[in-house]
Amino acid sequence: MRPQAPGADIVVFSALGKESAAVMDHLEGPLTEHEVRGALFELGEFTGEHATWRVACHETGEGNTAAAALVERAVTEFEPHHIFFVGIAGGIKDVQLCDVVAARHIYDYERGKDEEEGFQARITTHLSTFALVQRAQSVARSETWRNRIRSPLPDRTPKAYVKPLAAGSKVVASERSATARLLARHCGDALAVEMEGYGFLQAAYVNAGVGALVVRGISDLLSDKGEDNDDVWQPAASRCAAAFTFEVLSKLSAAPGRRRGLGNFVGELRRTRQSGGQATIGFGPDHTAVVIGGDGSIERWDLKSGEALPGAPGEAELRLGHQAIVSPSRHSVAIARRTRLELVHFVGTSGEHRRHTAPLAQDEFLVTSGGTVLATHDGRRLAVRDFDDGRILREVPCPQGLAASAISADASVAAMATSNKVHVHQHHRDPIELDIRNRLEILKPGCWLSVSPSGRYVACATFRELRVWLTADQTIVLHREFSRHESADSLGAQGVRLLCTDEGRVLWLRRGLLSQVTHHPEIRHLEQTGRYDDFTVHPDGNLLAAVSGTSLVRTWEWNG
Repeated sequence: MRPQAPGADIVVFSALGKESAAVMDHLEGPLTEHEVRGALFELGEFTGEHATWRVACHETGEGNTAAAALVERAVTEFEPHHIFFVGIAGGIKDVQLCDVVAARHIYDYERGKDEEEGFQARITTHLSTFALVQRAQSVARSETWRNRIRSPLPDRTPKAYVKPLAAGSKVVASERSATARLLARHCGDALAVEMEGYGFLQAAYVNAGVGALVVRGISDLLSDKGEDNDDVWQPAASRCAAAFTFEVLSKLSAAPGRRRGLGNFVGELRRTRQSGGQATIGFGPDHTAVVIGGDGSIERWDLKSGEALPGAPGEAELRLGHQAIVSPSRHSVAIARRTRLELVHFVGTSGEHRRHTAPLAQDEFLVTSGGTVLATHDGRRLAVRDFDDGRILREVPCPQGLAASAISADASVAAMATSNKVHVHQHHRDPIELDIRNRLEILKPGCWLSVSPSGRYVACATFRELRVWLTADQTIVLHREFSRHESADSLGAQGVRLLCTDEGRVLWLRRGLLSQVTHHPEIRHLEQTGRYDDFTVHPDGNLLAAVSGTSLVRTWEWNG
């Protein structure tokens, strides 16, 4: 009989022995071994700030193909919450030896078509999990991760970045090589090049619900291939990548069980400020919840203790309901008032805050999605704005008859819908046009739109149907026709909010009722008390919160 698999919350992969050794230096022993169809995993424990994690480590060998195959094997065996690929990379630009790059996404630079005229690149990408990218950004802003580096570095103070990487099977040894020129031309924002990350993320992508992040330490530079790279800088860069990874892990909360849907009730927070209009809710950083009232008043809570944090008073009513968003990565909110966009920035969990305003045209409205950046639209163009001062970073043209708009957390994906078309804009790519059917196609209203935080999925609901597309190739992953009763129930509904997660799951708030839309014949209402104004899902994907008209904020475990 095959021995039962030991539990493992986290699996960390590395390609080389030096990289694996740097990872296992952070584990508490004694280490145990477990074999999965010939692949050897070593298991130990790591104690973070919020949980003790059981960690399995595995050395894959070099290459995307091996990484993908072994990820699939490990996920099937251990059913982990998160997986990491940790090791070294060659710096392309803007990095020094021992710097760390956590991959926001990874390019497969070798994909293309070899024609008579030459090789035509068709670069594809895979994204790291949004929640882990958010946590990596927070860790990168701090210097405390360096305290985890085992043994001193050779005269280096490393920096950390959350930026793209490129992956392929070639060892790129010169900045004048054909591959280096291809990377500069088609992957210009990639800071480093490696060999396993794309296959790793591709395998993670087909295992929905598993968080995945690639972390690389810079062991050499294209412009400087010294003889001591292998002996000195590879171990040093591996230690830096491992230190950063375990600092990210130390900040993560233990995930709930794998029960689907709304889980255990966590807690109830009571609002003290009363205002007209609908309230908006969001999760901020450092385990905080934030509610913006209909007058722009801000209330905040510490989710660990349930205690109220200092907020900010309101003024006049907002121009429309749900015209406010909460940043999950900084203690900031954006509020659309009648003539201006108001940005409120708190100093951590203290009451100290500053306000910044930017003008809004009469027909310009806040796009109620985003996070690290925000956006507004006026029917002619969607303007991506800096969350600090509201300045416009770039503009995207709007289709005629705009009915709804949404952006990913970093605005790398922007979607805009008319009554029967969805226009998707990906940064540095050609726009995509998707079809959606509606019962009232001649009317401008009647569709609702959501982009998942990473931009992986786009969801649109009309009076007739709901569709969820995979952004990368426009595959429809969820299609549901609405009954006439369900269509009629949407007519005149106020405060409608559609939310798509990074696993492609869809939550819908209509007439104060919170539902999950699936392939099931009936739309399933989730457990609730009273009618809700708004709801949100935590960036880590483990909590759901809703604010009700009875001045209560309720939170549940969520494993969608």
